[in-house]
Amino acid sequence: MGEHHKDASAGVAQALFDGMSPAEQAEVQAEADSKGVSAVEIVRLSLDILIAESNPSAPKGRIVKTSGK
Repeated sequence: MGEHHKDASAGVAQALFDGMSPAEQAEVQAEADSKGVSAVEIVRLSLDILIAESNPSAPKGRIVKTSGK
């Protein structure tokens, strides 16, 4: 399952990269070249950071106390 998720993440990153303007793609490519990775990997890592910053470990719900009626 983990490998499938990794592949899906790269697919999403590729779709996002393909949808960028040429100027945005050039900026991402320049960063990728400076780090020695692919442009898609830069997008994928950015997605990972956004997901982590969205605080997925926060409680999904909360307990609501009601009166005994």
